[in-house]
Amino acid sequence: MFSSTDNGLYERSFGHLGRVPTGANITELVSEVSLILTAGRLSQDNRDTIETACSSEPGLDAQYRCIQQLIVFSAEFHSTNTMQKSGEARAVDTTTASNSTESYKALVHIYLAGGLDSYHMLAPHTCAPINVYERFRAIRGKNSLSEGIGLTLEEMLVIDGNNPDQPCSTFGIHPNLSILQTLYNEGDAAFIANAGLMAEPVDVNNYRQMTPVQLFAHNDMSLETKKDDIFNEFVGTGVHGRIADVLKSKNLPVNVFSISGTQIVNVGEPGGVAPFILSSSGLPDFNAAPSISDMDTVILELNNATRKDSGIFAETWSNLLSESMASHELLKTELDAVDVSTAFPTGGIGAQLKTVAQLMKTKESRGVVRDIFYVSQGGYDTHSNMQANLVTRFTELNTALEAFVAEVKVQGLWPHVTVVHDHGWGGVHFHIGGGLVGGKVRGLYPDDFVQSPSNPIALSRGRMVPTYPWDAMWKGTAEWFGIEDGPEMDKVLPMHENFPGKIYNRTDLYGDLFV
Repeated sequence: MFSSTDNGLYERSFGHLGRVPTGANITELVSEVSLILTAGRLSQDNRDTIETACSSEPGLDAQYRCIQQLIVFSAEFHSTNTMQKSGEARAVDTTTASNSTESYKALVHIYLAGGLDSYHMLAPHTCAPINVYERFRAIRGKNSLSEGIGLTLEEMLVIDGNNPDQPCSTFGIHPNLSILQTLYNEGDAAFIANAGLMAEPVDVNNYRQMTPVQLFAHNDMSLETKKDDIFNEFVGTGVHGRIADVLKSKNLPVNVFSISGTQIVNVGEPGGVAPFILSSSGLPDFNAAPSISDMDTVILELNNATRKDSGIFAETWSNLLSESMASHELLKTELDAVDVSTAFPTGGIGAQLKTVAQLMKTKESRGVVRDIFYVSQGGYDTHSNMQANLVTRFTELNTALEAFVAEVKVQGLWPHVTVVHDHGWGGVHFHIGGGLVGGKVRGLYPDDFVQSPSNPIALSRGRMVPTYPWDAMWKGTAEWFGIEDGPEMDKVLPMHENFPGKIYNRTDLYGDLFV
């Protein structure tokens, strides 16, 4: 049986489809596969290129696989156009020099996946006249017979709320997140309490009707939070991608990265900034296991320059593929040549943040003045053993953040970096950075966690309807990053105008003197 995979092994499959080719030689094989995959549109020039490239493969099986693999890189496979080559190599612009006088800034988005009970990250401590701490513990099972779950007052890392609007004068950070207490006391970290994705202000009576998403469903809320566009005004895009689109329109060179797979948050509109996807170990080769030794060269040859009468969709594919291959090679070369001065944890969120720090060191060679990074840490879907699991997860996160902050300071970039944290609905979010006006708990921490007719924000089992929107943090952060109020902000945050008095601007979060 012939297969498009290199080894043709199917030990783990229950079944598969295959086709025995009828061609008796490589010319007939190319024609056969061209008919199947491109309805015969494959140009004679590309047929000759593929035939020459695959003819040295031993046997029809290997030749058949080689032909399939090369055809799927052709423009004829990806469009219904015919392609007319000009006979010249495609010119790809790899210029990375920037003429911008803007100082460099980086935005790092940490997503804690799984539904973190963030009121354990920042718990009530000293509260009057209402004892919010006892209410916090009671909803988590504390009574005369059981301690339930939750930190004791003595275990917490105490910070001043520095906000008279809060029901507590002091709060307690989880003891395994000591980096947040350190940064908070230095003025480089802050919290926004009881914030989450909303289209407009809601309460327990109307939140389902006025928030038309699958609330409390991990997959849907993860998607919707990253989009931050409930009514799909900019369909198929995420908040990072829209930020990058606006900056690109202002001729600010920007790169967008995910160190945690493909993410909707990084996607902009067609023609916008294409996101890079890396692993925590860096950037792999474009074609790590080529079927033929010069496969990348052949792929580029298949997508050489076209004539003006060639199909526009085929040309678009060929141009974007060639640019992607060139930018991939440049980035890999730069990334492989740099290292960091700080020891990072191996694996997980630590390895992801190390890659972010390495990428920051390549900013000049990439010619950018803005970078957006997405990283994530899983394991917060703690339906059992919650306290023990949080100790493990928070310890990993804390160690990773300590290393990242130390490295960014070594690079002299701490005032130029903001890290935002996101996890879900109706919770506490932190953000850190050297340019922040930190040392303050913003938002509004709940003073009662029990569902009752008199409580407008408490649902069952201690779940809270957000008082502040996710946009509360994004607005000022986006302004700091270069997004202007008005049409630019309307594109980045389509719902932010729905929350008068509950949105923090750049001055609120960064003060009058910001980098």
